Amino acid sequence: MSRHHWGITPSLHGRFVSLRPTDMTDIHGLVLAHDDPDTLKFFPYGLESEPPSMESLGSALRSGGRQVMTQLETSSGRIIGTTSMYNMDETHRRITVGYTWISATARGKVFNLESKLLLLNHIFGALGATRVEFYADDLNLRSRRALLSLGATEEGHLRKHARRRDGSWRTTVVYSVTDDDWPLVRVNIENRISQRLHEGEWGSPLGY
Repeated sequence: MSRHHWGITPSLHGRFVSLRPTDMTDIHGLVLAHDDPDTLKFFPYGLESEPPSMESLGSALRSGGRQVMTQLETSSGRIIGTTSMYNMDETHRRITVGYTWISATARGKVFNLESKLLLLNHIFGALGATRVEFYADDLNLRSRRALLSLGATEEGHLRKHARRRDGSWRTTVVYSVTDDDWPLVRVNIENRISQRLHEGEWGSPLGY
């Protein structure tokens, strides 16, 4: 393992989506990508549950132990969303992936699938991690279905774990992928990308 890798936000390039370190100049593109008022509906209360702004982006970039990445459509270079790795524990080789959102125009295509493939390849490959965690609001059925369809395992519920934007308390559902799971999860994601491309769905406005 290399502390260099764990300490530096990666640039990851795929056929359809690319991820690179976020900087403040991305704010205009992120504002344009936030094209659905419900995009951040299930984010915990705080700056990042509000539409993108210089203040919220600055807060994200100042967060300790977090690597913030901008998601771009590879073909056009347009910004389509953001994601992060955080709670990065090199000693125990575990990472949480979250703070993820994507433009409504990019949902239902292969962007999210390929983004997860790139991230998990990096985490289990370059970083040599053994565990990746994902958190989801128990009411966010779309994200919960998406995580299960990736091959993540639902592990448990954290009651009154965070406040929602409306002030109510949410139960957070924990999902994980371990290095033991990763070979099958990788094949599953690759097959789902191939199937979606074969069916011509990557360019259709389907659900996330």
